[in-house]
Amino acid sequence: MPLFFLHVRDGASLIRDPDGSCIPAIVSAKTETIYSARALMSQSIIADGRFGIHRRFEIFDHEGSTVAVVPSCQAVT
Repeated sequence: MPLFFLHVRDGASLIRDPDGSCIPAIVSAKTETIYSARALMSQSIIADGRFGIHRRFEIFDHEGSTVAVVPSCQAVT
């Protein structure tokens, strides 16, 4: 099963996913990203009252190549 890393871009900062996740396909990685974005936005609202909609997820493969970018705003549609 492929290994994908779901890094979070918050402005100029890249918050790296150090372990990655074994996910069957890029479509599944995008779905997982939406769930993660929703959880991250919920935590952000609770912690500091910010929605965090400006963030985006950058999905990398095991070779370090970007295979997809998912804006957090897709998690609320």
